[in-house]
Amino acid sequence: MNYLKIVYFLVFILALASCKKNENNVVNDSTTANDSIVDTDKRTIRAIGETLSPDGKETVKDWEEYQLLDDFLDNFYSSSPNEALNLSKELSHTTKQLIDSLKIDRFKQPDVSIRLNVIHNYALRLADMSTIPNINPSEVQDETQNILDAFSSLNKKINNLAKQEKLEKELKGFTAPILIEKDSLNSPKLSPPQGLK
Repeated sequence: MNYLKIVYFLVFILALASCKKNENNVVNDSTTANDSIVDTDKRTIRAIGETLSPDGKETVKDWEEYQLLDDFLDNFYSSSPNEALNLSKELSHTTKQLIDSLKIDRFKQPDVSIRLNVIHNYALRLADMSTIPNINPSEVQDETQNILDAFSSLNKKINNLAKQEKLEKELKGFTAPILIEKDSLNSPKLSPPQGLK
């Protein structure tokens, strides 16, 4: 009977030791994955390609949600992939607000809407990446770069629309000089070339 108790006790101890060893491996694996994201702090994010021109800034000066997104994206230029993932849910919320808040009539056209939706879709994809346990840091950086490039594309479109609007206003104020044909005795009449009479 004592022999049986000793065997059960040894099996229990071995099972317990085996469980602790597996727990340590799981903890070490997840720690390594998170550490790999934090440790790859080398930034390969390019600066935004297009910023707003003075006319473009004037166009969006009252669009608060645009201003919020513009300020919020500053966080992504110097963030690590792990920090970008932590900010991703707030970014997707901010991009959704940007779409919902569009009240500038000039921007209510498909080419602007498409750009807004592209930014939002990239932000949603980044938020989805934050739920993946072993995400590759370069994938996070690529997605972050996609968001910044899409925002640059939106800025370029806003600049083009602002430039077009400015030209249209200038053309409305422009009047072409009226040409008056003088038909008097003092001014000679031109005769049409021969063969065209």
